[in-house]
Formats: sequence, C-alpha cells, structure tokens
Amino acid sequence: MSSTIKLSERPAKVTLAVKLLYLVVTLGIVRTVITIMRHLEVRSPDFLIYAKVTIYALSVFLIFQIGRGKNWARWALIAIFIIHLPLTIIPTINSFSINPIHASLGMVQLVLYIAALLLLFHGSASGWYTRQSTTGD
Repeated sequence: MSSTIKLSERPAKVTLAVKLLYLVVTLGIVRTVITIMRHLEVRSPDFLIYAKVTIYALSVFLIFQIGRGKNWARWALIAIFIIHLPLTIIPTINSFSINPIHASLGMVQLVLYIAALLLLFHGSASGWYTRQSTTGD
C-alpha cells in the first residue's frame, strides 16, 4: 500500500523525466545499432556491444532508482551528464556530414537528456527527492 501512495505522490515532472530518460536510452540503442551496421565490415563490434550493454544497464538502473525517489541516483545522473557532454558534443556535431541520421538522433538525445535533468531538478521534484531521502525509503 505504501508504494502505491508514494507513486501517486510522485510529481508529474519526475514521471515525465523518467519517461524521457528511457527514451534517451532507446535512442542510444538505435544509434548503437546504426554504428554497428556501419562498421561491421571494418571491425568486430564485440567490444562496442559489451560496453554499450553495460552502459545501458547502468542507465536503466539509475532511471529506475530515480523513479523510486532515490536522490543519489539523480545526482549520479547529472555527474554522468557533466562527464559525458564534452566527450560527445563535438564528435556528434562533426559527424553531421558523415552520418546525419546518427548525428541528429544524438542531438535529440542531448535535448531530451537536458529536458529530463531540468525536470528532475525543478522545485517540486527537488522537494519530493528531499522528502524521500528524509523518510529513509
């Protein structure tokens, strides 16, 4: 019963942010498939596949924890974003001339990720995370 009550108390902004983050992961999987198909004849995609599966599994775990009101997961996601942004923004922009679909999906991912972070750190969402961390759940 208590988990049902907590889900109903979760701000709509958090629910939307979680959905956007799952969409970001889905777009990442699509981009990974495009990359694998593009490079399949040149090199083995095994390392890329293992690395991406690990990254996506961690991402899904963090998103799940964010949806449960875990403040540490919200902060971990922003830390990952800060590290990830400079490593991907310039290569994505440069790849528009090589593979515009892949690059466009990357930019959509970036916009959705930023939107989700803004929603997660909005006043009502921050208040909910603070209440969740003080109740110890």
